Amino acid sequence: MGGGGSSSSSNTTTNTNTSGQNAIQGDNLGVAISGVNDSTVNVNMTDHGAMERAAELGELALNSNTEVSTKAMETNAKVTSDALNMGKDVVKNAMNFGEKALATNADVSKTAMKHVTTAHSENLQHLAGLAGNQAAQNTQNIKALKDLATMKVDGGQVATSKQMTITVGLVMLFLAVIFMQRGK
Repeated sequence: MGGGGSSSSSNTTTNTNTSGQNAIQGDNLGVAISGVNDSTVNVNMTDHGAMERAAELGELALNSNTEVSTKAMETNAKVTSDALNMGKDVVKNAMNFGEKALATNADVSKTAMKHVTTAHSENLQHLAGLAGNQAAQNTQNIKALKDLATMKVDGGQVATSKQMTITVGLVMLFLAVIFMQRGK
């Protein structure tokens, strides 16, 4: 808006006042003339450019508000974009980490299963060996009992005691092995 600064208006009123009184309450922002009969009063009033300046100030405020709002929206859009990009990177890194963790876990599980399988296989072989040893021991024990049962009386007391001691020892060994097997 251009700059002159003053505007004016003119009004001519003819008034006949018979009482000559005028009452004003509150602020008097205008002109009050009383007690003037049969006369012409010319009153000129001006706002000294206040209305034009107010309009300029309003336009300046609107322009400033528009500029501030535009900058705020641009900044908000950049912050949002940066936040989304950062979130995307965090998710991508987390997924990469998760993928590596799963691969490592799979390797650990595979190795553990291999060791467990090997241990079971060795345990089964050991048990088979013990079963074979036990069968051989049982055969020897039965043979000793058979020999004892078929032994002739004329073998002598010393031979019988010796065989008896061996047989009792074998039976005790047999019972100890069976007891130990059940304890496992």
